[in-house]
Amino acid sequence: MTVKKQTFYRPVLVVSILLALSACSSNDDDDNDDGVESEPVVQIPDTSEPTVDTTSPAMIDAVALRDALVADGGTAFDAQNPTAFPDAYNVFMPSVTGVDLQTDLDLNASGPTARLPLYRGLDPAGNSVDYIITEASDQAVADFLGIIYSPRMLAGANTAGSQAVTVDNGIMNFLGTVDFSPTRSVTPGDPNATEGPNAITRSEFPPAAVSPGAVADAEWSSLVVLPSGLVLNAQLMANATGIHDRIPDSGQDDQNNPNLDRTNRAVVLQILDGWQDDERYYFHLVTDASVPDAAAIELGVFAPRVGLLPTAGVFPDGSRLGFSPNVNGLADGPNGPQGLNISATDQTIDPTNVFPIEPTDPRYSPMWDAHLSMWTSAAIDGNQRRVITSIDDLSQLIDEGLITDFIGNEGPSNDFIAGLMPANAIINCPVIMQPDSSVIGTTFGIAENG
Repeated sequence: MTVKKQTFYRPVLVVSILLALSACSSNDDDDNDDGVESEPVVQIPDTSEPTVDTTSPAMIDAVALRDALVADGGTAFDAQNPTAFPDAYNVFMPSVTGVDLQTDLDLNASGPTARLPLYRGLDPAGNSVDYIITEASDQAVADFLGIIYSPRMLAGANTAGSQAVTVDNGIMNFLGTVDFSPTRSVTPGDPNATEGPNAITRSEFPPAAVSPGAVADAEWSSLVVLPSGLVLNAQLMANATGIHDRIPDSGQDDQNNPNLDRTNRAVVLQILDGWQDDERYYFHLVTDASVPDAAAIELGVFAPRVGLLPTAGVFPDGSRLGFSPNVNGLADGPNGPQGLNISATDQTIDPTNVFPIEPTDPRYSPMWDAHLSMWTSAAIDGNQRRVITSIDDLSQLIDEGLITDFIGNEGPSNDFIAGLMPANAIINCPVIMQPDSSVIGTTFGIAENG
């Protein structure tokens, strides 16, 4: 695998040493009667840390958020001394303090996880909530907080899909909130149905019934806009009603869950596998989804306001970025399972979707615009289903008549996603890393709380 490393634009120390000969005599004469040879005078380089320009409104907000995190007991990201992940881990989000890449569920029931800083905010009633920040629309802010730079999020600012917030002494005040108390459930559809959508997909997708494990109110969106104009991807992890389903052991909704460490302000979250550019392990989070099916299947918050972000199937305009989940894939194979039908049937198996670009690309956005693919009956009857590994691979399969649009897709054909149409669903999926297969099964850095 080719390891891809993100470039961060950090201040660079420029060290210069000036040598000058100086006579010990107090005059400028060449004669020196005291017998002392001239000594070189060495200017000591300034080795202090470079200062960060904090004068822009966006950076003022970022510094306030960072300082509040520290005041609450957290550890600020240090761009000069980040977690020293080896290149093989290919981490895109440097504020991650550690990862556990054990994929064998018999050895680690939670699957792969990552540990991130946990910020404190306030809900509309003034109660404390816990959230993470994964992307910023400003390059300097992204570098400073150790998150991903996503300029395309600006296209979602001040739209019906965004949430305006205020910041007081580094504490973010949200207009919306999330109820984490519901119990998540997914009832698979009948793959042997003789009519309806399951008869067309010949699979358990669409599910017969879903109930998301967390539901946002009408004001909540994770694309938040600060008074400075800075746009952040800020996702709620916990409040008095419970904790996010992607926090390991969250089924207990236990406020004392060690994976949610409010004392040291850090949270451990499950990360999901994926395919990008014919390479596996495109690990990402799932935090919110604009439709209940995706929220329930992918253990996210059902946040309908996110679905109002511009614009389904349109790229690169708007704040969305297309990707392609498959709806009726195989349960097993040499490259593992792939298909929403598999996840609808077995809730321990996460979807393995196909993504077009990595977060180093300026076209990246964490607001993934689902373009669902469906294996045709000809592919199923011909035993030609397999794991789809890239957008180019998807395009080839479409040309061969083996893949087509899911019956629920509707809207403009998106050439960026092999000509598929959008499903009018957004899933908020910040990308954490795309490691080499050589480090799968390993742990690095501070991966656990406590």
